[in-house]
Amino acid sequence: MLPEEEKLQFLQKTELFAELPQTELKAICHIANEVAYPAYSTLFEEGDEGDSLYLLVDGEVSIIKAGTEVLFFNEKGYCLGEIALIDNKPRSATVKTVKPTQFLRITRSDFYNAMAREPRIGSGMFRVLNDKIRRDLEIQMSAIRKEIAQEESMRLAAEVQKSLFPNKEIAHPCVSSAGYCRPANSVGGDYYDYLELADNSVAIFLGDVMGHGYHSAMVAAMTKSCLQTQIRFDASVPEVMKAITRVTEEDAQAFIYMTCCYLIIHPDNRLEFANAGHPQMLLYRAEQNGANSENGDLLELQSSFLPVGISMTDTPTQYYSTEVKWYPGDLLVLYSDGITEAFNPNSEMYGFDRFKALISQKRHLSPEEIKAEILSDLQAHQQDESTNDDITLVVAKFL
Repeated sequence: MLPEEEKLQFLQKTELFAELPQTELKAICHIANEVAYPAYSTLFEEGDEGDSLYLLVDGEVSIIKAGTEVLFFNEKGYCLGEIALIDNKPRSATVKTVKPTQFLRITRSDFYNAMAREPRIGSGMFRVLNDKIRRDLEIQMSAIRKEIAQEESMRLAAEVQKSLFPNKEIAHPCVSSAGYCRPANSVGGDYYDYLELADNSVAIFLGDVMGHGYHSAMVAAMTKSCLQTQIRFDASVPEVMKAITRVTEEDAQAFIYMTCCYLIIHPDNRLEFANAGHPQMLLYRAEQNGANSENGDLLELQSSFLPVGISMTDTPTQYYSTEVKWYPGDLLVLYSDGITEAFNPNSEMYGFDRFKALISQKRHLSPEEIKAEILSDLQAHQQDESTNDDITLVVAKFL
């Protein structure tokens, strides 16, 4: 057993907990349980349920995919199984010990509780993920192993991103939805989610991280983790926006920013939102609510804040929420600029006006049908031209 002082020193040297004060480190000591395995033991197998992460204290492990050993690690403090804390997917690889090996194990529930107390743990998680991406790209292997590692890295990143999106549409007495996201490359920086809140309200989040690729995808992954934690304690618009800002500003080792919008649909016909540098959300009034039959009564829910990660002063952004009424039959559309800024072979942009006009014409349809109409019209415009940006769309109709 490690004496408490040695355990503290070990945790302080890990990427995950390097920034924590002594008081929080002591709390981590209590939830980090020591486990030891003899040589050639299996820590976990591909397909196993993932419910915890492991910090390598001493020894060596091998990472095995499809029966092939692709990586070896003996670095003290190396983190294993952290992706299990982001999603609920099975383990994507097998990990075995090469020689007698000792770990500190932290369960998902204990980790989330610790991160709720100390947001800097989220910064450590981002550094762990970012360091793994950088390390994977720098590994020098034989031609076949290098190819396997690169393909596996892409697959894992794509799996992580796929796990970010909701696995079902909103099915609520007040609203129904249809969402879609297509990254420009294998992985991207767009992310949307639906969140069920304790007061029977429903929240929608849509974010667009600068660029696309590994780095943007990891920021999106950390955003999801932050959201899932934050709404358990305070799902209000200002507090969620502050939490997202911390992820972007504190977790990024290089300059990066994210446009995003977060809104809460309350059962008492209130729509509460904040928009940070993201394209305006579109709220179409239904005809029975006084909308003009040709153009509709359109409200553009504009941005009131800079993108998170960008600040013009040293003073933290003071977020606030804006409120509008919703009525049965109203239509709400959230999207990323990958739609309106999509080009065709003649370098002509799809454009905001065409986008609005199409929605106005089709607003009487269901969310799923409207989504299909938009994507079909976008495809007709692009004429098989390659996409330069991630494309994300959320269509919601009030009931």
